[in-house]
Amino acid sequence: MNIKIFCSFLALLLFISVVSARDIELTGRFIPPAGKTYIFGGQNNADSDSFVKINKRVPFGFMIYTPLSTLDGLEKDVDFGAGKTSGRHILKKYPGAALQIGLYLVGDLQAVIDGDFNENIIKFADWIKKAGIPIFLRIGYEFDYPANGYEPELYIKAYKIIVDKFDELEVKNVSYVWHSYASMNPRGIEAWYPGDEYVDWCAISYFESPQWIPMLKFSQKHNKPLMIAECAPMLGSYLKPERKFEWYEKLFRFIEKYDVKALCYINTDWNKLPMFANYNWGNSRLDASKEIKKFWLGQMSDERFVFRKQ
Repeated sequence: MNIKIFCSFLALLLFISVVSARDIELTGRFIPPAGKTYIFGGQNNADSDSFVKINKRVPFGFMIYTPLSTLDGLEKDVDFGAGKTSGRHILKKYPGAALQIGLYLVGDLQAVIDGDFNENIIKFADWIKKAGIPIFLRIGYEFDYPANGYEPELYIKAYKIIVDKFDELEVKNVSYVWHSYASMNPRGIEAWYPGDEYVDWCAISYFESPQWIPMLKFSQKHNKPLMIAECAPMLGSYLKPERKFEWYEKLFRFIEKYDVKALCYINTDWNKLPMFANYNWGNSRLDASKEIKKFWLGQMSDERFVFRKQ
């Protein structure tokens, strides 16, 4: 067989193996029933409140962030440059809703390994237990994003220390999310993997042009549910304003085709946030466009999407 034909045939087989595989027996905590997708909104207080107003119901959960070094953003409002946010706001205003927490570890991996944050790990574990709701914890989110500087060996050690300590403290209402930023990385995502026993969910970021195949294949191979952990139509070199509606159509086809188990949508105007104002990513608020809002609500009417029980 001609080598070019053979290579093309092999690539086709690989692609088929990815797109045709379906979840059979997934492992991990807080997985929705077959054919269901949790809906999360965020990522600051105002955007979360707006998300509820637009959907006219409370989503399954909300997104927040906190650095392990300080645990800011859990009890009190804090503004990291992307609007005021806090876990307490969600707990008080939307009791029973879950939280998806991005745990920031940039520059702190060695400190975790050295035990410098042991006290904060214990405080964080106690906060989660007292919250009494499902917590989806993205430890060192976007582990393979070059700017984060997470060296695989250190990342894995720090990740395991946090999980082992939570287990020791008997934190039962947390699931651990292993989150890739879903772009090309020559090292491959496997280099950062802490092991099946430490991961409940696999996750990707889904912005202008995600490279989702590596994590999709990985999640299928390891029988882990797939989460879209950060999601918004950020305008840029790959996504122009005139293609924005098409982005939403592709997103929901992706969710349906690959049985994505959680969708976490960032409902914000990027250009008004100091941290992102210079990037010209545009406005991903669902009510910024009547056409997009109508389309979104039409999708949300599907029984697939899980909101908080009233």
